[in-house]
Amino acid sequence: MTVSSFRSPGLFALAVMALILAGLAGVFWGTADLAWDDRFKALLRLADAEPALKLIVWEWRLPRVIMVALVGAALTLAGLLMQALLRNPLADPYLLGLSSGASAAAAAAIIWLPGVFVSLIGLPILAFLGAMLAFLIALGLSFSPGRNLDRLMLILSGTAVSLFFQSITAFFLHIAEPHVTQQALQWLMGSAAGTKWPDLLPLAISLPLLALTAFAFAPMLDAVLLGDERATALGVPVGALRIGFFSAAALLTGLSVAAAGIVSFVGLIVPHLARLLIGATHRWLIPLALLLGAIVLVLVDLLCRTVLAPEELPLGVLLALFAAPPFIVILRRMRRGV
Repeated sequence: MTVSSFRSPGLFALAVMALILAGLAGVFWGTADLAWDDRFKALLRLADAEPALKLIVWEWRLPRVIMVALVGAALTLAGLLMQALLRNPLADPYLLGLSSGASAAAAAAIIWLPGVFVSLIGLPILAFLGAMLAFLIALGLSFSPGRNLDRLMLILSGTAVSLFFQSITAFFLHIAEPHVTQQALQWLMGSAAGTKWPDLLPLAISLPLLALTAFAFAPMLDAVLLGDERATALGVPVGALRIGFFSAAALLTGLSVAAAGIVSFVGLIVPHLARLLIGATHRWLIPLALLLGAIVLVLVDLLCRTVLAPEELPLGVLLALFAAPPFIVILRRMRRGV
């Protein structure tokens, strides 16, 4: 079966249905053991539903499910953009130190800054600033006046910047108070527990806008895959496109880290899965990848809540476990030049 045969409304309809079912599963299942009729009554807000069950469904589970769906889609879009602009199948939001910069800024805010200051500025803004700082440092280290962007130098610089900010985060955690350190560690390992409805706003606003922007520039992203010289000959402003979408990736990564901590591998693996299903044309690839990213993280979060219930596993634990086999496959395909 050819890739083009998958390019049909049926594939997207199937992905939307899978996301809805995954979301319902995330709402219905959890650490609290509820009767099925009570779950439906609470979800539908029927008059005879118990107030406590409405609280569990509408104030605890539903915001969390929506949040992990947004984070999964945001990190997938960030990874997809970076893989296209760097023409590197191993690129993801962690490659250039974006997540490390965001996590260092967020950890510093949690540990050192007063709660009033953080509430005024906002953890998402601080995480975004940390991600942008990491990106600018990596870009500055790889920049050569009068030359095009050296993609290899940018990757190596990003790796060095990532290690630097990871060390900064570890230093903050080491010298902080034990109870604060424990709180920060639980968050850094990845968790959307405690999500409230207002917490959804930063990603709920920025993700659709950036996704629509990426979709509008899909032909330019396709042209960049042909190489900088050919893309420039086709009229694509490669430099401006990279700066704009790298900034978008930094924003999405910073907001995602602020919302759910370190959530690794989503931006690396899910774009490849989408390409296997629908090909590399970004007009088709972007919407499908967003749906798949949301589905993957909703299901992983559900497993984190139920595998060791009533205890919860961090998102990073199961994601690393599930992502290892696809990552090995990607490396083998690269080695064979597939």
